[in-house]
Amino acid sequence: MWIDSNKTLIMERNRDTWQMPLIDACGSVVGHVVGQIVEPKEYMVRYFLVYDPNSERRFLLPSELVVNIENEIYCEVQPSQIAALPEYEQNLERDLETQIYQIIERTPYWEESLEP
Repeated sequence: MWIDSNKTLIMERNRDTWQMPLIDACGSVVGHVVGQIVEPKEYMVRYFLVYDPNSERRFLLPSELVVNIENEIYCEVQPSQIAALPEYEQNLERDLETQIYQIIERTPYWEESLEP
């Protein structure tokens, strides 16, 4: 059930977003959402799990980068950043999360509450 060693995150498959196309900042489809990583204690979706059929890889997109959800999920991430995101396998550790946030050049969610 838990996907991280701190036992704070779980994987869910949400029918509302299942197989929705993910659109990058340039308007291109970069994959389809196949799951969500949720932090139940905070009632927050932390990541969307995206499958890219072209590269046959799965990657995580932080939910705060989503700007709109209609019939597609629109994010404010450049294609070069998406290409650089590490492949997601099964477990999620803080090192992988840190790497993701460095690539997208954002403050990680666990540090946001520490900022003045």
